[in-house]
Amino acid sequence: MNIKLNRTLVKPLFLAATVAMSPTLTQQAVADGGGAYSGYDANQDGYLDRNEFKPFADTRQKRSASPELWNFNRMDADGDGKISEQEMVNTLMEEVKLKRRQNP
Repeated sequence: MNIKLNRTLVKPLFLAATVAMSPTLTQQAVADGGGAYSGYDANQDGYLDRNEFKPFADTRQKRSASPELWNFNRMDADGDGKISEQEMVNTLMEEVKLKRRQNP
């Protein structure tokens, strides 16, 4: 299986190794949630409320090896009833760290 990336075919294992070995690339990709954050922020107020968060969490929990990370109350570290981009980034980085521990 190959992945087409900018008109170049890349083997998935090579791509995964490249990303895993590059903390800077990983942090940049995670920092914006892969564009997911703004895509779910329907009212564009910079936060995800419970209604905006639910479709994101439903999708993320199905794909995640650690679905418990994607619980609204757990992610809402400051308890303000909404998920900030920083709270999202913190959870994404936590998931990356867990994956690295599981697959050294």
